[in-house]
Amino acid sequence: MAKRLDKFTKPFRDSRIPFLLAEIITDGEGEMVDVACRFINSPAAALLGLPAEDLHQRRFTHVFPAGALAALEPLRDVAFSGSAASFLYTTSLNRKIGVTCYQPQYGMAACILEPAREEASQEHTRFLAENLPGTVLSLELSRTGSRCLSFTQGLCVLTGWNRRELLDRCADFNVLVEPEDRPGLLQALMDAAREGRQTTHSFRLLRREQAPLWVELRAEVLSRREGGASFYAVLLDAQTTRQNQARLEAVQDRLEHVQWEQDFLFDGLPAALCLFRRDTPEGPLRPLRLGQGLAQLLEYPLPELNRRLAGNPLWRVHPRDREALSAAAEAARAEGRTLRHVCRLRARGGDIRWAALDAAWSDLGGGASLVYAACFDITREREASEEVQFRAQLCELMLDQSRMMSFDYDPIEDVARSKRHDGSSRSVQHVTEQYLTAMDRDRAIHPEDRDRRAAMIRRLLARPGTETLEYRADYDGQGWRWCRISWISLMDSMGGVCRLLGKAEDVTLRKICALRFQSLAARQKKLPAGVLAVIRLDLSADRITDARAASRYLSGVLFGNTADACLRHLRDNVPDEAQRRAFDEKLRRQPLLEAFQGGAFHVEAEHRFSLGGNSGVVWARTSVELAEDPETLSFTAFCTIANIDAQRQQEPLLAALARRDYDFVLSVNASTGLCRVYGRDAPPDTVPYRTVAAQYLGSQAPSRKRSAFRQAARLNTVLERLETAEVYEYTGSLGTDAPREKRMRWSWLDREAGLLLVTLEDA
Repeated sequence: MAKRLDKFTKPFRDSRIPFLLAEIITDGEGEMVDVACRFINSPAAALLGLPAEDLHQRRFTHVFPAGALAALEPLRDVAFSGSAASFLYTTSLNRKIGVTCYQPQYGMAACILEPAREEASQEHTRFLAENLPGTVLSLELSRTGSRCLSFTQGLCVLTGWNRRELLDRCADFNVLVEPEDRPGLLQALMDAAREGRQTTHSFRLLRREQAPLWVELRAEVLSRREGGASFYAVLLDAQTTRQNQARLEAVQDRLEHVQWEQDFLFDGLPAALCLFRRDTPEGPLRPLRLGQGLAQLLEYPLPELNRRLAGNPLWRVHPRDREALSAAAEAARAEGRTLRHVCRLRARGGDIRWAALDAAWSDLGGGASLVYAACFDITREREASEEVQFRAQLCELMLDQSRMMSFDYDPIEDVARSKRHDGSSRSVQHVTEQYLTAMDRDRAIHPEDRDRRAAMIRRLLARPGTETLEYRADYDGQGWRWCRISWISLMDSMGGVCRLLGKAEDVTLRKICALRFQSLAARQKKLPAGVLAVIRLDLSADRITDARAASRYLSGVLFGNTADACLRHLRDNVPDEAQRRAFDEKLRRQPLLEAFQGGAFHVEAEHRFSLGGNSGVVWARTSVELAEDPETLSFTAFCTIANIDAQRQQEPLLAALARRDYDFVLSVNASTGLCRVYGRDAPPDTVPYRTVAAQYLGSQAPSRKRSAFRQAARLNTVLERLETAEVYEYTGSLGTDAPREKRMRWSWLDREAGLLLVTLEDA
């Protein structure tokens, strides 16, 4: 059905003609029971007072009262008889509309709607037109322009021309309109004619020998036809209204400007401003205006502040400052000067705010006065001042027990002021003139570092910033030591460098520790011969940093989630229970940390160690070097597990040799010069080979042969002889009372380890 009805509704879809298509619903016996709206456009919906969406495809009784259906009976006759009809209909808004309907299809009625116009009585119309404060016009709008068809006597009064002159002139109504206003008036009438609505437009009306008069035209469309329209219009004198409106707008603009200035004064300035009034000299202060800055400062809404300050103007002043503020205010008012006072205010959250208060009094006469007060938040300034004082004291405290040097260099005068602290609350100050110029001759700085120090200062003068340098210096006459100096540039108001501030500290011990750490780390990069595993543990973070092992089995032993777990796995690989307990006491994470904090840098233990599989169990030495990581400052353990099974096998052999008829048996480390003496009265620790040779051979050899025996027993002589022979022997006399011939024999006990075997026996 929609396609069949489309040819009837399509022309009215975008038309301004109010149109709707209705379907009549009957009870089967020809009686109408309802009406369904099959199509309605926007102008028709506007006349009915409802949106088109609420009426489309809806039944009449679902939208309007069922009793109003009787007024639509003419639609039933048109829909089933084929004749056309016209009738009046009153909408739910009590508006009368005219309905013209015809039958487009059986059972359907097409309706064209238009507002109904009721003719007023001629006498009533004439009375209104003649007594209206203006004039009534009948205008015609066509393609050629606008024309005045009729008018009342009021137009003669407005223009100053008589009726005959106006009739001669009004062939074109635009003649009475100021030329600049003609396009606007014509456009307003055209819009009203096109949209079928009333219009109101102001323009200047030309008058006879007088200045143009501002008038207001109110026009309503009477009829429309192709190419034109007729208007019923009222023309009112708007000159006085226009002038009053202009004056009102000027006053309003001045008022708004004053209000803006007041708002800016109270809310735009970065201060908390208040205006109080006092009606009598001893009367209470009453707030007239509070600025938004005060609400932000105290964190209270303005209505609450108005209510609270009306009862007590010192409501948020700190209790300890109220008495002093009241006394200062009374003294300032009595002397006729401005009050300037610093006090504390309490914000809503309990925070204390420091405020600088300025107040001035203005006498209104009759004992009344105004008090204008301004509060400035100086909390940051007070805190900054206290912070500066705190930092100055903190710097003095930090330098008091330190061994630092502070520098203050003036590049304009080329003068440096230094202050050296000795670590015992004493300091030495020194002023050096021509500091930068004579730096190449400064004896306190190492000659190789003087140019670098001078270049550093020149860079900071050319490119302001901060810079750090390490150099060698001797400030106390005890030798060269490594120092680290840091400089910072201070700028003046013109952007130039006005001063350089610096501090220097002794980093010799730190560099030694860093070099030791680097050496220990480099030593573990490769797995030397005879070493079973090397491990690097971060004891502070309890994690494994690096691990290397000589076999897959040992790699599994080293595996762990933490450093202590790795050490625990090493402990579990020790088969002897007593050695496990000793391992836990010395080589677990907590004992190692305690040892490092106690000043120990080396911890080791010898124990049995399983190699896994068919490799058996060997003697191993677990040695731990403790150091501090110079970058992370964490405690680091460098663990080395070395196979000492061969050395442990040599010791029983040396002990057996010592029990034979030898005067002594020695094992000498050729690289260190230390030796171990075997026998009944042997010392427990290693001693220098030179000491043993000097004390025994020097005291036992006869004086005439003492020098030759010493020369033959020197370690350098022995090593030179062993380069060409497997065994080096020397025979000589020893003994003070009855010298006897003795044979001293040197041979390699372990050439790779650099161990020598030395024996002395009767020749």
